[in-house]
Amino acid sequence: MVEGHAGARAAVAWLDASGGRVRWWRALRRTPPAMIGAAVVGGVVIVAAAAPLLAWNNPVAQIAKPLLAPGGPYLAGTDQLGRDELSRLVFGTRVSLYVGVLAVLVALALGGTAGLLAGFYGGWLDNVTMRAMDVLFALPALVLAIAITAVLGPSLTNVMLAIGIVYAPTFARVARGPTLTVAQLPYIEAARAVGVSTPAIMLRHVVPNISAPLLVQTTVSLSTAILTEAALSFLGLGTQPPTPSWGLMLSDARQYMLIDPWIAVLPGCAIAITVLGFNLLGDGLRDLLDPRLRLL
Repeated sequence: MVEGHAGARAAVAWLDASGGRVRWWRALRRTPPAMIGAAVVGGVVIVAAAAPLLAWNNPVAQIAKPLLAPGGPYLAGTDQLGRDELSRLVFGTRVSLYVGVLAVLVALALGGTAGLLAGFYGGWLDNVTMRAMDVLFALPALVLAIAITAVLGPSLTNVMLAIGIVYAPTFARVARGPTLTVAQLPYIEAARAVGVSTPAIMLRHVVPNISAPLLVQTTVSLSTAILTEAALSFLGLGTQPPTPSWGLMLSDARQYMLIDPWIAVLPGCAIAITVLGFNLLGDGLRDLLDPRLRLL
């Protein structure tokens, strides 16, 4: 009998999960921006994962004449040093996603934790935390990222830390608002009354209820993080040669745009398409998770 009840509970859980997935899929189909964004982001992820298979040549090897036009054995042409442009574009996808994802995770960890603690405890901690975030907000994001990278030194790791610090205040504000509301709900008071510890209350009851806006902000911030990494690499403060990076490719192409515009157009299009995909996906997730729209 026990096994039968366990099997029944498992079947019910599976059916509930299946129903949830079906509702998500139906809602997703009713939001074309989310579908387009998911398709673009999925394609970018596939390109990054399959980079060694899609890139026919070594992205840092000088294998042909410089500034060859697209066509023949080099579908995207070659750059000013005779390196395969397509291979560098493909491997540059890895760098952009790597920096973008880790930088946003740093911002989520720093800002989300700060906003959660400020909203839950309130008082002087809330005032001090949010005033510090206001100071960071007062500085332009790119200028602050340049300053942090200049102090730490140009490298891929320092770029991730700089971008994470720059976007942490955004996550702090996004986390603090819902936390202020959730912390006043009756079931939080009930959990306190029965002796549940404060860390357990925050992890079990508060974090799940503020995860939706944080998820949307994470998706949108990925696009801006990729754009910021490209800007820093363009200025020479991000990815260092010979590692392929879209921003670095744009920087190298400045002097040769009149001779061979393709070496600037292709990485620029790659940045624009990737950023657009993450923005569309973030807008679609916002529509899906907004209870006022009732898409689910």
